[in-house]
Amino acid sequence: MTEEIKSFIQKDETAKRMVEFAEKLAIDIKDVSTSQIRNAYGTVKKLEMQEFNEKSYRELLLLKPKLAYARGRTEAKKKDTFKKLEDALSAAIDAVDVKQPETFKRFCNFFEAILAYHKAYSVK
Repeated sequence: MTEEIKSFIQKDETAKRMVEFAEKLAIDIKDVSTSQIRNAYGTVKKLEMQEFNEKSYRELLLLKPKLAYARGRTEAKKKDTFKKLEDALSAAIDAVDVKQPETFKRFCNFFEAILAYHKAYSVK
């Protein structure tokens, strides 16, 4: 899974596979609350409005512990489901290269696709 996600972030030609992966992941995590996902997505959107540089990259990396915290606050029966989202986003964050701003744009596209499909498939 990690290598596949890395290819989504580092290569333009994987967009179709990225969308398919995001849809499958959204179906798997449909029990995760939209607000939990939107909290993390809000952080990413703030970063997206800035110039991508060392400072914004640092803030992106700090999203990983925020995701772990969110998982910790999740109901016990949904922790494993949230972990799937956390693992996918962590792998995508790891694939972002501060020297290649387009990798951050692809990360944003990936996250947006997950959020959109999650909204379509969520139980609420």
